[in-house]
Amino acid sequence: MERVKLYCRGECRGEIELQPQGNRTDVWAVMEDPGDGLYRAALCGEQGEILLGVLSPEKAALELRRKLYSRDVAALGPLVRGEARCSFRFRERGWTETRCPAELLDDCFWQERLGNAGTAWWRKEGGLLYLALPLAEDRPFPLETLFCLARLETVAGCLCAVYAFREGEPILP
Repeated sequence: MERVKLYCRGECRGEIELQPQGNRTDVWAVMEDPGDGLYRAALCGEQGEILLGVLSPEKAALELRRKLYSRDVAALGPLVRGEARCSFRFRERGWTETRCPAELLDDCFWQERLGNAGTAWWRKEGGLLYLALPLAEDRPFPLETLFCLARLETVAGCLCAVYAFREGEPILP
């Protein structure tokens, strides 16, 4: 039996277990359910990858069971990892995705700081604009000048710094 880690968005969230049975190999992939979309698993080796299929909900996790030809698994070379890729994202209730968060605020100061922010989410509620900016280990804290006003929240499966603005001015969330 062989096991490889199953990664989703750069984090290990589960594993893939392979059990050779002669000319076939039983494959079982399991990972925690991010709850934000439909995920497909792939088995990656040094010589390529095999797409395994859709992970389906089972209790509090996502799972996949299938049989592969052992020769196809061997053709991958040494196994490196598994990957779970989101092929369809459920719309987060109340949040809207944007690739240009700078367009949400009129103030040049905030537009400049949000110019390279990339994907973000926003929603309006009770006269407030909430802006969720993803956190990443390899990037500075988003809008670090406002870090003390940030609330950490998971949006669309990503840990984000969420800021609140009223009439373009940051406020305590």
